[in-house]
Order: sequence, then C-alpha cells, then structure tokens
Amino acid sequence: MWVVGILFFILLGAILGIVLGYAAILFRVESHPLVDRIESMLPGGQCGQCGEAGCRQAAEKMVSGSLRPDTCPPGGAALAVSIAEILGESIDMTSEETHWIAQIEESLCTGCNRCYKACPFDAIVGAPKQLHTVIQDVCTGCQLCEKACTQHCLTMVESSPDVAGWYWPKPTIPVAV
Repeated sequence: MWVVGILFFILLGAILGIVLGYAAILFRVESHPLVDRIESMLPGGQCGQCGEAGCRQAAEKMVSGSLRPDTCPPGGAALAVSIAEILGESIDMTSEETHWIAQIEESLCTGCNRCYKACPFDAIVGAPKQLHTVIQDVCTGCQLCEKACTQHCLTMVESSPDVAGWYWPKPTIPVAV
C-alpha cells in the first residue's frame, strides 16, 4: 500500500514539474540584458539611497539615462566607474572618496534591535535586548542604521585606510599621441 502512495507522489511531482517548466517557458518575460548586468553589479541591499525602491529600479533608470551611475553610495567610486564604463558615459571620480563605517557605543546600547533591522547588508549582529556590534568589513556606510537608532548610540565614523582595506591606486599609462 505504501508503494502506491510513493509512486503517486512521484508521478504527481513529475506532472507538476512538467507543467511548471512549460509555464515558465510560456510566460517568460524578456528583460534588457544591460539592466540585468548592471543590477548584478549593484550591492543588492535595496537601501533606497539612490532615490529608487530597489537596485532593479535603479539599474533600469541608469540604462534609460534618468539616473547617474554615481548615485549608489554603498557601491562607491569603483562601482560608479564600472557602471559608467558599461553605459559608455564619462564620469569624474578623481576626488578622494570618504568611506564611513558604523560604530556602536556599547555602553549606551540597550539592544533595541532597530539598527539590526535597518541594515540591508547584515553588517550589524546582535539579538534583542543584547549588545549589538558592527562587522566593519561588511559595512558599506549607507547610514540607514544611524537613522534608525533611537538610543543615539550609533554614529558614523570615517574609516582610516589600513593594510586590509586600502589598495594601491592603479598606475596610469601615458597615452602616446
């Protein structure tokens, strides 16, 4: 009797798999390949700092030309230059970029969990009513956690370059004219 039940569920799974596979082919929505490429480059935090609801909408606006490639603060200058290159735009990112990192004053933290919930990049770890801390390697400096903190124990500090986070600038090759 149990063999019949197993065969029934295997057959049911196969039929549903075929139906769903056919539906995926039939109802497929074609998207712009450039939008997909730019969306895959964006951080994916859906933080909304660019003024759009999410990274997909930002990529669509960048491709249409109504949003500049340098409007993603968590992505930084390297991302802006890469996106501008793909879109064939010129962008000036010669000024030194200041990178901000969230820092929690542990003596003031009550564990309200608001900063943890506000961080789209999972850079804050902690539990309700317990101390929270910031993973500095993951923090993008988007400042959403600072706005969410009602205890005023979270501030943004300028990160100083160190051996782990600072890279030599690429050499410029003079172009012969």
